[in-house]
Amino acid sequence: MAFSQEEFVNLLADYYEFCNRVFCEHTTVAYPPAGGWPSINQDTMANLEKSNTAVDLLRQLPCVDFDPDWTFDPPHTMNKTNIVDYRNEKIQAKIRERCFDTYAEPCLGDNGPLPPSCVCFAVSKGRNGYNLVVDTADGNVYWSEPNGQHDEPGTELNDIIEQSYAGDEAQSWRVGGVNVYRPKDFFALCKQRFRELRWIGIDTCNVDSLRMDCEWSDDYEDHMFVVRRVQRAGWPGDGEGRDWDRRGFEASIYENDSAGI
Repeated sequence: MAFSQEEFVNLLADYYEFCNRVFCEHTTVAYPPAGGWPSINQDTMANLEKSNTAVDLLRQLPCVDFDPDWTFDPPHTMNKTNIVDYRNEKIQAKIRERCFDTYAEPCLGDNGPLPPSCVCFAVSKGRNGYNLVVDTADGNVYWSEPNGQHDEPGTELNDIIEQSYAGDEAQSWRVGGVNVYRPKDFFALCKQRFRELRWIGIDTCNVDSLRMDCEWSDDYEDHMFVVRRVQRAGWPGDGEGRDWDRRGFEASIYENDSAGI
């Protein structure tokens, strides 16, 4: 299916606004000026070796501005998963130095970098988060787990992609610990995980999550402790991050932390 830049940009912006309402503190969703972010172009992105379509997408992506006095890390989109801001001078310096693995792209080893048509819009913090890539050639979002142990159920697109790239070692990053989605389905699923309280945003860089394969682990009780408090605060409200007592929830979490509960 063809890639729609407009659709993807709008879906990503909507998801960032959702996260901003739900858990991000001292952040603002920033939108590019007409023509795109001026600091993002084929020259500054040269070492990523991206196609014109991919660079144009980077120029049009919404970003999330945050207060560095409040947090040192970029905002998270899900558990231990940093937004990649290609405007950022540190990111651009890493690209110039060809040290962009884990900063602007997943670490793919001998199979890196990503193909020219692909854009990484979020990277795992260490090996405990996820990598998020959109391919402007096939229009799909690739949601990967660095350890090859994705906890989310597989999708129908997984089978199609596995068949399409069977035996192609250079494209092995698309399979094994990777789920594939159409953009609309991917962002809808992310919101659903928050609504059903499998993911709970604590603050800008802290999303408490219960992996699909951890229902019987020690993490379960810790997660349920947070679930009870966010439910008391009126979650899920209107389902879009409004009409619940976010401040009351935050206070209950921090009060319990202070008391050692």
